[in-house]
Amino acid sequence: MMRTWITLLFVLLLLGGCSGKDEKVENEEANTANVEEVTKEVEEPLEEPEKEPQSSSEHKDLNTINQIKIPASQEELLEQDGGLFTKDIAYEEETKQIWGNFGLGDYEEQLTEELQKVANSTQDPTAIFQALHYYIGSYAYGRASEELENYTVEWFEPYLPEPDEMEESEGTATDPGKALILLDASSSMLLSIEGKQKMDVAKSAAGRFANTIGSTHDVSLIVYGHAGTQNDQDKQLSCTTIDEIYPLQPFNADTFTAAVDNVEAKGWTPIANAIKAAREKMAGTNENVTLYIISDGAETCDGDPVAEAKAFASEDSGRSVNIIGFDVDAKGENALKEVAAAGNGEYISAKTIEDLNNSIRKTWVPSFQEIMSKSNSLIKHWGQDFQSMVDRTDLSEKIYYTSLNEKSRFYSALNIMRAQKMITPEVYDEIKQLIEAKAKLALTVYKDLDKQKMDEIEADRQQVIERVNEWSDRMNELRKAQGN
Repeated sequence: MMRTWITLLFVLLLLGGCSGKDEKVENEEANTANVEEVTKEVEEPLEEPEKEPQSSSEHKDLNTINQIKIPASQEELLEQDGGLFTKDIAYEEETKQIWGNFGLGDYEEQLTEELQKVANSTQDPTAIFQALHYYIGSYAYGRASEELENYTVEWFEPYLPEPDEMEESEGTATDPGKALILLDASSSMLLSIEGKQKMDVAKSAAGRFANTIGSTHDVSLIVYGHAGTQNDQDKQLSCTTIDEIYPLQPFNADTFTAAVDNVEAKGWTPIANAIKAAREKMAGTNENVTLYIISDGAETCDGDPVAEAKAFASEDSGRSVNIIGFDVDAKGENALKEVAAAGNGEYISAKTIEDLNNSIRKTWVPSFQEIMSKSNSLIKHWGQDFQSMVDRTDLSEKIYYTSLNEKSRFYSALNIMRAQKMITPEVYDEIKQLIEAKAKLALTVYKDLDKQKMDEIEADRQQVIERVNEWSDRMNELRKAQGN
């Protein structure tokens, strides 16, 4: 009996062990299947978004650099664009003379990195020189050339009336006496007429008139509106600043030119205060005095120019206030006409530059004898000729200094490349030759453009001389024919 129970217990234990083993195996197989499934999911590649093929900045730069055109002619030099690191350099800095090495500024480290990329990709001297243009070439050649091309000289030229104009003038004219020119330099004179700034045109007209009448009469130049700005906070300053910049004296071309050239149009229009200043200046004199006002608008400083003109004229019968309204609107003309009438003078309307010149010539020229007594030296004087040479040279040298500054940058960059062994000595020498050839081209362009402008200016001066000489010869022939 006991043996039977032992045998039965052994069978039960054996069956239970087998059952547990089967269950464990089933669990392990299930776990393995799960791991394999997860692993399968992880290992299966995910679908990635399409990416555009990207080239390194090195390749992109080189592709652009290879398109850079190294200037080989005047036209190509003047069309040159600025480099990435130099396009924001101030024009005044880029075109002025720099003593010593120009340097590479704050961009030296970044430029060095970019040049290293170029050198890693190519040792071709031309390609590296193209890279120098791409990064540190100058943008100023074209602008400097354009400034020089636009430069002109307004040569002094006397008014040359025809006999019928002089006869008409001599029949009614009185001796103007001392001539005080009052020149409007208010902000509105900054506007343009026929492509020229009104201030420049008025300066030229004032100079030519002073040149003519100043040969036989003392002449003065008084400016107003040249102080402060047109802003309200500057009104007091602008309206009370009246300056005699050429003291009453015979005309001297050099002194007058220097004085009028410094006038800048800026502020308000104090015509009343300008007339008052002229009256106070001439107080006590019994000589004839004539004011010649050149203005492009009416009073804006709350003064009473009609009252001031009347006060000026009332001090002596030989006084008058003449006004040229230069490009003035209808309302302004009416106001200025009242001022001239109150000053026993005349109002002349000048809508164009030709009107301005003709109005002065026909109305206020000296007599025939006075014109004939003038020397042609007034258009040959050294002062204006010298100043025109200085101004022209200053403009043309901007091209030259642009070249020097660019060349300095090129050499600074090239020396960095050599010092850091980016290039071989042979490549260095070839790039150096390219730099020198570019500088030689720029020097040639500078000299050619300067010579062209010099010849153009001189041709204009000779035309003025020829007109005066032709007029003088013609008038002398008329005088001989009349027995004078």
